[in-house]
Amino acid sequence: MPTTRWGVAGKTPSRHPDHRKLPGVVMGAALRSMSARRLMLAVAVTLATAACGKAPYALDAVGPFSDAAVVTPSLERVAILVTITNQSGGDLQINPADFVARDAQHRIYAANASATVADARLVSRPPKMRGSLPLPTITLRSDDVLSGFVVFDVPAGIEPVELIWRQSDTDSVAILSNAG
Repeated sequence: MPTTRWGVAGKTPSRHPDHRKLPGVVMGAALRSMSARRLMLAVAVTLATAACGKAPYALDAVGPFSDAAVVTPSLERVAILVTITNQSGGDLQINPADFVARDAQHRIYAANASATVADARLVSRPPKMRGSLPLPTITLRSDDVLSGFVVFDVPAGIEPVELIWRQSDTDSVAILSNAG
């Protein structure tokens, strides 16, 4: 009887003492392994898509509203009403100092956190701002909603068109709707 590398020709592979090394058996295990890997990859992609499909929070902004405080003749103080909804299952840190306003020429203006608190009485005069409080430094829990205003000093005649929330890993941009 002729012999092959894997044993005597004509013998069934299952009776061969080294049947685990037969090409068909090895290939079957490889295919099973690849199928398992593909399945695991598909599950991972599905979970990642589901996790990324919903933003962890919603950011809305209205403004700018003119602040009656006099800064200098070359600067105006404006307030922007911010609403943040925590849509994640975890905590969300909010700090008014993390916000910047951007104008149409992409110049940015940092929030004036001390003016946000100090000008609260002046900012809440316009009808759309009545009852609004300064945006506090706070931790939002799951499904919490927070609204408050943030104050910015901008050059006279400049109107911000976007509010940017600068976080450690990402920036979120809200297009400002008219204070009208």
